[in-house]
Amino acid sequence: MILRVVAIATTVFVVLFAYAFYTPLPAGLEDRYRAMLVIGLSKMFVVKPFQLAEWLGYGSVFENVEMLQQEVDLSVPPMTASFGDLDVSRDKIAGLDVMIYRPKDVLPGELLPGLLFFHGGGWIIGNIDMYDWTVHDFANCTRKVTISVNYRLAPKNPFPAPFQDCFDVTSHVLKHGKKLGIDVNRVGVAGDSSGGTLAVAVALKLRDEKDSKLPPLKYQVLIYPALQAHDFRLPSYLELGEIMLFPSSLQMAANWAFYLGLDPTKINKYAALMKYNHHVPPHLLTDSKYAKYLDLKNLPEEFRKPRPEVMDNIATLKDPDETVSYDTELYDQIKEKITNPLFAPLMADDLSGLPSTLLLIVEFDVLRDDGLLFAHRLREAGVKTDVYLSKGHHAEFLHLLPQYWHSKTAERSLNAMCKFIKENE
Repeated sequence: MILRVVAIATTVFVVLFAYAFYTPLPAGLEDRYRAMLVIGLSKMFVVKPFQLAEWLGYGSVFENVEMLQQEVDLSVPPMTASFGDLDVSRDKIAGLDVMIYRPKDVLPGELLPGLLFFHGGGWIIGNIDMYDWTVHDFANCTRKVTISVNYRLAPKNPFPAPFQDCFDVTSHVLKHGKKLGIDVNRVGVAGDSSGGTLAVAVALKLRDEKDSKLPPLKYQVLIYPALQAHDFRLPSYLELGEIMLFPSSLQMAANWAFYLGLDPTKINKYAALMKYNHHVPPHLLTDSKYAKYLDLKNLPEEFRKPRPEVMDNIATLKDPDETVSYDTELYDQIKEKITNPLFAPLMADDLSGLPSTLLLIVEFDVLRDDGLLFAHRLREAGVKTDVYLSKGHHAEFLHLLPQYWHSKTAERSLNAMCKFIKENE
């Protein structure tokens, strides 16, 4: 009897385990098994538990997003401090918790280049501890004094709070870098996903602070950045919005909704509207100046239309109510913010004067087209712009797992970013 129960339990576990780990992935994605592992673990320990909680009446993941937020424990040393190759410490800059990574072989009085890193997480999750290993990689390969910023998060602190925090820390470093051992004339910014959004916004603000007398940034490294909240029906969204788990079209819409400061109890509703572009008037996407910034002709030819061989099931992406024009109540709440370049940098009228830029874009990511459109506009504005197009997926670059689970695609991406930073310091 016991053996039968064990056998049944084992069978059920294996079936559930296989279901969690099996994810149909698009052709062309590199390191497929690692991608399947990461997505499977995410489904097992994040997606499915929240789906169960919703079924039990505790609300959706969007209604419980603060459960995913973790406070930084300042009493615990950073994990990478034990690695021994860098001096890693906690500190405060401009009133915010930061983690600082310093090379050990610094000569007395030597000033090193500086790098400000802003973590991803859709403006709603993430912290400097979660990114400790990732930022350590950056600091190690670039030999820079690298500062990771623990900015405030939505929904309690929507735009402009996260941006303002990142700007304040960057400004402080540019003013007082010598005290931190930093050459203020050799400072750059970097960030992934929503952190990439914040990095561009900081660069734009610094460019326009003409009376501040702060030295200009040397470069910006934008890792699959989110750059606009107008159009959630770009080809990359249509191709990958249902088959790639993080982020899906709905998740990305929800992240922007939180960052906009919309009512957290109505995020399900707002995200569903935004996913199908029911949050903006149609003319805004067809015959406004913002429509020009989203023109598909500015994408490389192979990405101007959704690729059938990549798409899982186009029927799932069909607008459920094509008779809807747009939700005027929602648009009235957001119309000032979604055109603000510090909120959505792709909407900036002028991108000239920004520092040399590397855009790391991953092909199998809903944010792919944001990055490609931005690269086109940067080049038009005369900004030195490099694009590294990886055949990976969103968040693969994060170093959260043991080295042998780290994606080979991500390793190549990291090497490309470190090479760019060294060449532009």
